[in-house]
Amino acid sequence: MKLLAAICGLLVTQSLLFAFEIARDGKPSCSIVIAKNAAPAARLAALELQSHFLRISGAEVPVRTDGEPVEGRRILVGDSAAAVALGFRGADFKPQEYLIAFRPETLVLIGRDWEDTEANRKVEGRPMEGDSYAALRHKVDYWKAVGLPTRSSGEMELPGIYDDQGTCLAAYDFLERFCGVRWYGPGGLHVITPLELVVSVSGQDVRRSPGLKYRGALSSASWPFLRGQWGEFTPQQLQLYWRRIRQGGERWAGNHTFHQETIKSFFTDPEYQCQNPKGKGSQLCYTNPKLISKVSQMARDYFDGKGGLPAGWKATGDYFAIVPDDNMNLCTCDACQALLKKDPSRRTGFFSSGEMSDYWFTFVNAVAREVRKTHPDKYVATLAYWEYALPPSFAIEPNVSIAPCLHTCYYPVHPAMRDNDLRFYRQWQEKASGPMFLWVYYHHPMEPALIEKWKCFPHVMVHETANAMRMFINDGVRGIFECGEQDQLEQYIMVKLWDDPKLNVDAAIDEFFRLYFGNAGGSMKKFYLRLESIACDLANYPKPYMRSNGIDWKKVAWEKLGTPERMQELGQFLASAESAATGDLEQKRMANWRAAFWDWMRQGQQAATK
Repeated sequence: MKLLAAICGLLVTQSLLFAFEIARDGKPSCSIVIAKNAAPAARLAALELQSHFLRISGAEVPVRTDGEPVEGRRILVGDSAAAVALGFRGADFKPQEYLIAFRPETLVLIGRDWEDTEANRKVEGRPMEGDSYAALRHKVDYWKAVGLPTRSSGEMELPGIYDDQGTCLAAYDFLERFCGVRWYGPGGLHVITPLELVVSVSGQDVRRSPGLKYRGALSSASWPFLRGQWGEFTPQQLQLYWRRIRQGGERWAGNHTFHQETIKSFFTDPEYQCQNPKGKGSQLCYTNPKLISKVSQMARDYFDGKGGLPAGWKATGDYFAIVPDDNMNLCTCDACQALLKKDPSRRTGFFSSGEMSDYWFTFVNAVAREVRKTHPDKYVATLAYWEYALPPSFAIEPNVSIAPCLHTCYYPVHPAMRDNDLRFYRQWQEKASGPMFLWVYYHHPMEPALIEKWKCFPHVMVHETANAMRMFINDGVRGIFECGEQDQLEQYIMVKLWDDPKLNVDAAIDEFFRLYFGNAGGSMKKFYLRLESIACDLANYPKPYMRSNGIDWKKVAWEKLGTPERMQELGQFLASAESAATGDLEQKRMANWRAAFWDWMRQGQQAATK
């Protein structure tokens, strides 16, 4: 027992020894240290730490370079002479891996960071969300963006969305894990920071990387629910927010490459033009050896850094994308038609089927075989989508990276569509050996509502989304691109799971309503979860509202989901929350949610009952 007591005493002593005080009574207790020529990620991380410490404590923790004398406690951010002296080098970390280390009188936040060199700036690629890596190295007036314009020192360039920025990942994890900071959106209204007279942290070292390596949800509130819930924000605040929620990561892209623009400007040789008159200008002859040779050489040139990609073509990092246009006006030559022969077993009755899978993946395989001869460590990226969603009847080359397109927004309400999705998703897991990515749809019912100008019932499905994302990550999916937008909380939960699939979802939801709405949080949680229980109740989607390959979203919205009785119940939750809300922040957040959800719903109900 004496030995056990001695060991416990030693552990307590070590814990006290490694407690690190950041600020006390509005004065800094430490300094932030970066290299004199710090990488962009380290510079941003230092500013993010400084501004959030200021919000929390009122203390301005100074930022120093390792060329300046620094006394007392230090937070070492990124590569620096001081970090090297302790044995830490960014180059020793894998991409996206980072470290939060507690040492006597020292905190270390470090990871692999992109270096601002001429050679690195010359690297070309075309990501999903932009025409170049440079376009995603946004420029912001940092202090203006965080609400302190008097401290402004002009614009700075942020680390690119797809540049290594392990030190930023370390800083954001540190602020959340040890300081209680939360980012529920881009504006100052959405940032949660505790108020502390004494800011002191302690804990064990953290060395990790995000669960997903590619994270593509650069939501901009272009759709009504998220736009209304967020309210006002600036583009610069949005660009900081993307980094705070760890968007980007590995360089991957998979989107349409053969389309009218590229065919008109780049694929002009008569020999491989589509022989179907309806497909001329939008499709090519994908069995033609000359086309296979040309696309293979394009991939080689890209991987060799020679550039020359047609406008709109997607290729980034180790992935060169090839995806056809969205129509079935395919070539009618004998070779193409032999691969397009009708096979009833390839039809599923759903949007995701396999009528052209053998045709398309014959072309993909042919290009991949050629590319592998010279670049065995690179990948041809393509989608498993629409009529080529199902795997083909033959093996897939090992250097093909597949991204199945999955209708996740339908999963709680259309079991047959979900089962079809998961069936071909599992088949691809068995057949393909290259890295797998996903394209997930969150576009219905909002997209048809916007196109047809009616108002849908809020399709809240936060728990279903959480279950799907956790399953995908546990299955080894490498990255996910979100198509569409969810509401504020569901989007937050999704991206947090992308970082850490072990997230306690219910605890995170409870925390959101407690921190964001304060006194109104209990009633707002009831309002939100009731929306979810209505939207995800399969009994609310009987025939004829449920069709074999979709849902009549317009009719189901106000005939089966937003019934008068449910609207009255939801209105009571909202009224209770509004009466409980106190203070300017709670009331502004309530007003945003009322406008985004309730006003939209009332207008939709009224229009449907006219």
